[in-house]
Amino acid sequence: MPEKEFETKTAKPVTKPPPISSKSPKLEHLLSMTSDQLIKMLLSPDMARSENQMLRQQIITILQERKGNAFVQALLAGKGKTGK
Repeated sequence: MPEKEFETKTAKPVTKPPPISSKSPKLEHLLSMTSDQLIKMLLSPDMARSENQMLRQQIITILQERKGNAFVQALLAGKGKTGK
């Protein structure tokens, strides 16, 4: 029986999140903001809207890289308790 050649697919490299809408700040702008500015933006009531989901995730990712996952988890948990 002849051997079958199998097509191997290589995994695509991990990339940055897709670009955000033109209404939202660009990723480069988010990266230039201070952590305090990002926290204030993340905790704003507008971030709870569904159309801001991608922006919210990008801010969370940036804060996790800068401050650590435990900090972001505590920040988000505190948001629910304080009602900010």
